[in-house]
Amino acid sequence: MLDRLLADLKAAMLAKNGALTGVLRMALTAYRNEAVAKGLSPQGILSDDEAIVVFKRLVKSREDSVEQFTKVGQLERAATEQAEIGILKAYLPAMLEGVQLEAAVKAAITQTGAQSKKDMGQVMKALQAAHGTSYDG
Repeated sequence: MLDRLLADLKAAMLAKNGALTGVLRMALTAYRNEAVAKGLSPQGILSDDEAIVVFKRLVKSREDSVEQFTKVGQLERAATEQAEIGILKAYLPAMLEGVQLEAAVKAAITQTGAQSKKDMGQVMKALQAAHGTSYDG
């Protein structure tokens, strides 16, 4: 993931794409900060799962910003944040959605034998184990 991020950043810089360069630099900084928080050096390499968590956090932050900017009528800033989300989502694996998600949830319910809402934790745990980063709780 780090190699791809660095290569994309280099390409964006060579293409003089300021917006893309800014987003990728911010993502690289978040990646390196997470590496330091995990006890690695700033040049440390996170596992793919850890890197995906970083990118999910960045996307979530932007989604919250879009919502807030839209509420106060700053549509231009909301559009900028939305564009950044598009760039960041390219680094995330395809998420389970729609019919696939429904089938996965039904399979997890069957597997765990869940009967009520109090069994939801077991279902969530089974989903996470079976689908990893392609499942967002």
